[in-house]
Amino acid sequence: MKKRLSLTLDSELLKQTDKFIDNLNFDSRSSFIEYCISSYFQNSSTAVILAGGNPEKLKLGKKFKFLIPIKEDKTILDFLFDKFTDFGKIFIVGQKEVISACFEKISDKYKNTEVEYIEERKGLGNAKTLELVKNKLPQNFLVLPIDQYYEFDFFDLMRKHNLNYTISKSIITLTVAPVTTTKEFGRVSMIGNNIVKHEEKMRGKKNLISAFAAVCDKQIFNYIPRGDIRWELQRDVYPKLIKQNYISGYLLNNPIFNIHSEQDLKRLKKYLK
Repeated sequence: MKKRLSLTLDSELLKQTDKFIDNLNFDSRSSFIEYCISSYFQNSSTAVILAGGNPEKLKLGKKFKFLIPIKEDKTILDFLFDKFTDFGKIFIVGQKEVISACFEKISDKYKNTEVEYIEERKGLGNAKTLELVKNKLPQNFLVLPIDQYYEFDFFDLMRKHNLNYTISKSIITLTVAPVTTTKEFGRVSMIGNNIVKHEEKMRGKKNLISAFAAVCDKQIFNYIPRGDIRWELQRDVYPKLIKQNYISGYLLNNPIFNIHSEQDLKRLKKYLK
């Protein structure tokens, strides 16, 4: 749905705009301005891929999970970067062995995507991994793990977070999957759009689980203490934000695949066929 509005522009800027419209075959000033605004938001979008902690926990056998082919020769990392085409900046944060493997995989393949590698020297939990890139981030940014497969629209999640922040001052908009399972996923409870409970790796039946991927506001760093202290997003940050009604949920319509085992990998390969 489109809405009409009026704009006041400098006359010289308007002349340059009209030249672009003529040269680039836009239908109108409105379509050109809409294109510019959309391009700005896309190109200023930033994602953080969390790959911290013990590198061995990111492997199946001797291979990194995110570098095992899952459809023809494409890996989880390839599928992630296919969805990052219009992002302005990607950070990969992990220990040396992990970021070296990522660099070798994507350095030549995705030359049009700006990627920065941040080395984690000590594993202190995923909140502290995220903190390593704190001073390089814009106000809002996407956070997701390196070993999960997603199909949803990352930009739609970012748009929903902007709306949640405007309405309810949400610092995090967390992806939530409506899945009935007894496996050890984070159990989530929601009232409306607000997440009112998040219990990490709880046993027993659950109908809503955390899919981990989230859009965060930089205010999240106010909930991560400085120094060499172990700090987890799910265990230490989310409960504090939930108490203040600062986490919203984003319900997924598509399945997610969290790769922990060879069986998980087989399920994903079967799904992609």
